[in-house]
Amino acid sequence: MESSFGTRFALSKPIMRVLIIEREKTFRQSLSDFMESHRGFEVFTALSCREGMSLLGKVPFDMVLCEYHLPDGNGFEMLKDLARQNPKLISVLMTAHSDESLKEEAEKAGIRGFLEKPFDLKDLEEIAEKVETLEKDL
Repeated sequence: MESSFGTRFALSKPIMRVLIIEREKTFRQSLSDFMESHRGFEVFTALSCREGMSLLGKVPFDMVLCEYHLPDGNGFEMLKDLARQNPKLISVLMTAHSDESLKEEAEKAGIRGFLEKPFDLKDLEEIAEKVETLEKDL
């Protein structure tokens, strides 16, 4: 696009905002570092349902990664509510439980990703790539 001064500039795509809700500090920080440095996302973190909901009330997020068990509640139930309220939100459940019925229930509830801990960052990379593809299609 050209301005009246003849210089060219491109309209930049907004940076994707990601919220990571995870009780374990080291894991939360590793996920945050990965999403920021490898994907260029703007990342916010929380360690509880309460902190996560507070941030969700203040910041419009594109994606939420949430642990199943949180100190003050059930991350799965929180993600189900979020998916119902905002179907465009990319929601990803992280859990240490390998449970096919939980995975199916999450999909039915509109949760778009399911990561079994411990997971390889390549698994997270695949979800991030899907998210970016979805964003381009919107």
